[in-house]
Amino acid sequence: MDTTVVKLNKRNRMVLPKAAREALGIEPGGRVLVVVQGQRVHLLPELEDWTDYVHGLGEDIWAALGGGERFLREERASWKE
Repeated sequence: MDTTVVKLNKRNRMVLPKAAREALGIEPGGRVLVVVQGQRVHLLPELEDWTDYVHGLGEDIWAALGGGERFLREERASWKE
């Protein structure tokens, strides 16, 4: 783990350390997505295609439910009860 302290300038700007830029694969002029969760801040490279990023998320949940088709079948059957 690489730890660096950065200082904000008078305009509340900071320089993203080289190790962070390299880890995120950010080049000069690149954009960073900032996600704030309470007092934690996550930096992610801005994605060109969110579809690729979210593809496959939740597969383990659907597998635990027996697959999407089974889940839908059981859910629709419960509406008739």
